[in-house]
This record gives sequence, structure tokens and C-alpha cells, in this order.
Amino acid sequence: MSDEAKIKAAVLDAVARSLDAGAIAAIAAAAVRARPSEAPPRAAAGGTGSAAADRVLSRVALGDILGDDILGAKPGERTFPLRLLFSELATWVAREGDDGAAGRGVEAAFCFASGLNFYFRTTGTDEESRVALALETSRAFYRFAREAPLDGDLVGKAAPVLAALMSGDLSRAVLEAVDHVRVFDSQIHDRAAGADPTGARVISPVTFLCRVASSKAVKVKAQVLT
Repeated sequence: MSDEAKIKAAVLDAVARSLDAGAIAAIAAAAVRARPSEAPPRAAAGGTGSAAADRVLSRVALGDILGDDILGAKPGERTFPLRLLFSELATWVAREGDDGAAGRGVEAAFCFASGLNFYFRTTGTDEESRVALALETSRAFYRFAREAPLDGDLVGKAAPVLAALMSGDLSRAVLEAVDHVRVFDSQIHDRAAGADPTGARVISPVTFLCRVASSKAVKVKAQVLT
């Protein structure tokens, strides 16, 4: 085991010991990976084998925050892609692999999960700070989608639902996925670092778009790769 892996294991073990014994068991982490047309079981093999570690993994994957409308979503329902996304997230966070593509996928998953946890679990932050955090979390989402990599159809369907879920924690702003827009539009897009400055075709989004809730005016443009 590498030094980095030992450090991660020690941190998880310390956090696990601090959790209340009645913490919700790994719901999201226990869901097996599934195709978009199939509903993953609510509880199945997929945890770490340790009850304490599974409790940590459940919280990392928001198993104690997400409602049954997501965790129990069925194929065809609006939130089903989000259920599949969080199942993939839990699988990647718990996955072993510190090198190469697998290592990048694990790191991206952990970064995305960390952003989500900080966003949904912190209170008392001002709106502008929450908007900035939300957009950086959306950046982590798209990075995870690239590094895993996740199925493009799943990403396209999950993105708008994730944006709507995160918008629920904002009062004066609304997040919006722009995955469906394939041509660069300077009204809603900014080119991300590494994008072709003259390219007109959008290759992939990098962040969500943010609008003012009351007027729908663009507050922060979505960053994209062209």
C-alpha cells in the first residue's frame, strides 16, 4: 500500500470512529453499478466489508442526505439518472487503484464527492460564496465524468437534474446544465482553459451556467471546451 493510500485509510478510520453508531448505513455505496435501463438494488454487495468504513462511504456519497425520490428512483423517472450517477460515484470512491487512468478516476470521484459534501453540509455561507462553490462542484462533476469515464448519455441526463438539485440550496440564483448546446454561444458560454479560441463546436461543458433566479439573466457563463 502506498503512503497516500495509508494516509487516506487512516483519515477514513478516524472519521469512522467519530461517527454516531446509528448513522445510516451505506445506501448509495451499496448500489451496484447498473446500465441506464436497469434499476440498481437498494442494497447489494459494493461496500468495503467494514461497517465503520461503509458508514463513512455512505456519507461521502450523500447516502444520509439524498431522499427516496433519488435513491428509490425507477427507470423512466426524472431522478433516475441521478441515482445512477451517485451509484457510480460511490463505486469509484471505494475503488482501489492509485495509478494511471484508474487512479485519475478515483481522485476525480473523491474531489467531486468532497465538493458535494461541502456544498450540502455547510450552513451560514453567503449566497455569492455558495454560487462560487456550486460552480466549482459542477467543474468537479464534469472532471469525474471525463476521468472515469462515465457514459455520455448518463452524464447528459444527470447534469440537468444535478443542477436542479443544487439550485435548491440557492435563493437568488439558478444553475443550468448546457450539455444540450453544441454550438458556442458567447451569451451563455466562456471558453475554458485549453479550449480552441476559434472553435465553434462545443466539445464538452466544464461548468454549469448560472442565472439570476428572478430575471433569468446570465449571472455566470458556463465554461466549455471547444
